[in-house]
Amino acid sequence: MRAPSLRPFRARVAGAYRWLGAHGLVAGSSGNVSLRVGETILITPTGIPWERLRDREIVALDLEGRVRGRGFPSSEWRLHLAIYRARPEVRAVVHTHSPYATAVACFFPALPILHDEGRILFGEEIPRAEPAPPGTWELAQSAVRALGQGSAVLLAQHGPVCVGANLRQALLLAEKAEETARLFLLAQVGDPPSLGGVVGLDSAAATERNSR
Repeated sequence: MRAPSLRPFRARVAGAYRWLGAHGLVAGSSGNVSLRVGETILITPTGIPWERLRDREIVALDLEGRVRGRGFPSSEWRLHLAIYRARPEVRAVVHTHSPYATAVACFFPALPILHDEGRILFGEEIPRAEPAPPGTWELAQSAVRALGQGSAVLLAQHGPVCVGANLRQALLLAEKAEETARLFLLAQVGDPPSLGGVVGLDSAAATERNSR
């Protein structure tokens, strides 16, 4: 039996990446998107800005990381493959460099979830993986460990990764992770007392700031 055409799936991946760019969740060629179709991983290429990406430039990989056809996959292809190997139910992975979530990943050990909708989607917090060099198996395994059975993880000094049963779900989670990070950082402006222990703020510095 002839394998189904990957063309419509390539279009979905490219469309998802362009959607991220249009909504400010990636800039230039940052971030990456992938979709699992059977034993094939379709992933955005390296070095092509979101607004210039064409459907045919989406790269196909097998589960060993070998390119099927032409093109150069995102430098984070190992991250995507590691997640698919560890979580067979996952069918889509979205990694962004969205500014608020990336800021949290640079300065906090996790992203506490402050609002009810966020807790429904992510639980009590989005964990942060241990730091590792970008594009390495070390980073990929660190992300898998921190992600566990969850739906999102922060890469330290790097950005969020969201997973889903389909691209729509993974995109929604990427959008909501950024919203959740924005709410968290806005809350720091007022330094609500109930957050002091949760986010690891220095209580003496917080007290001094509030007394000015």
